[in-house]
Amino acid sequence: MNKSATIAVIGAGPVGLEAARQAIEAGYQVKLFEKGEIACAVRKWGHVRLFSPYEMNTTVGGRALIADKGREAGSCETAAEFIESYLLPLSRWISTIAQVFTHTTVNKISRGDLLKGDAIGSRSNQEQPFRLLIENAAGEQIEQADFVLDCSGVTDQPNWLGAGGIPCPGEKEFRNKIIYGLPNRGQNFELENCASVFIVGAGYSAATLVNELFQQKSEESGCNIFWVTRNSHSSGPLRVIKDDSLPERERLAVNTNQLALSTRKNLHWISNSVIERLGTAHSDDRVEVTVRNLETSQLKTIEVERVVACTGYHPDLSLTSELQIHECYATSGPMKLAASLLGQRGLDCTKISVSDTETLKNPETGYYFLGARSYGRNSQFLMQTGYQQVQIVLELINQSLEPFP
Repeated sequence: MNKSATIAVIGAGPVGLEAARQAIEAGYQVKLFEKGEIACAVRKWGHVRLFSPYEMNTTVGGRALIADKGREAGSCETAAEFIESYLLPLSRWISTIAQVFTHTTVNKISRGDLLKGDAIGSRSNQEQPFRLLIENAAGEQIEQADFVLDCSGVTDQPNWLGAGGIPCPGEKEFRNKIIYGLPNRGQNFELENCASVFIVGAGYSAATLVNELFQQKSEESGCNIFWVTRNSHSSGPLRVIKDDSLPERERLAVNTNQLALSTRKNLHWISNSVIERLGTAHSDDRVEVTVRNLETSQLKTIEVERVVACTGYHPDLSLTSELQIHECYATSGPMKLAASLLGQRGLDCTKISVSDTETLKNPETGYYFLGARSYGRNSQFLMQTGYQQVQIVLELINQSLEPFP
């Protein structure tokens, strides 16, 4: 094989677009697959201002291609602005050179004609290229590739609301009362007009929502916000990182903790608790939420109009079920990378060291997880990390194709 090798990139988010760009510039044939529009996942939270500044969310090579005129150092865009200023111009350049399949789902991937248990530890890109079963408006078909860069992300797979990561009783029945993940602009408008909202989750998505609702609601509005977290910190619901290198993140954490610890009558922070069940309320437009305290096992029931589950995400493991992938039993990420990340647990995400070549490898030669998908259930991923992963993997691919002396 040589540089005429084909690289399939799954996902046209920030990391997928960067992977396609670097692969094109390295001389490979590229096929880019995206189940929705370009930057589909980023569009979901277009109204949210990013923690990280523009220079961390882009690359030198990408900015050069789109003739970027630069930004003020440290400026933070909203996700929608980031799409318009960087991701869409970059995708337009890619589409002039590579095959770009939007509104196309990659359903399954195999290693050529091999079954999962065949050729253990000795699979060859040259003898058995990957077969990708794709589906779009034209129907189903097979595409082939010598290498696959899986940048499919995790946001299509939200975690359940109930304790222990499984659905709580009533969760499926009252699905129409629940929003999973950070609400989009339309859902936000709906929540702003509710008399009561129940938020579950102890991360920055939940904190963002709490702040957004309070920007729209005054204490006299009568809207009650109930916020449940599984744990607590001395500073409040969120851990404040000392000397945080991302000022926007620090500002959000501090502001949210102040709100939660304030005497406001319409915000009720319920710490160290989980959702036990959802049930029928006295009014048809409400749902009854039962909360269990993890320390005392005491139950508390509250009636609300809407529930928002900011409980995180998990990867879709079905895509690679026929490949020889070594996955972490705790995070569902690739094993070597997951072990490296677990060894750095507790660190600020900006301080976590970038993966080396070994941690990005797995038993299925030529298949690489990049971006948020590579972190599995670990939520500490940064776009900048994904861009660095792309560079490492392209160097690995280049080395694998170099002729032996």
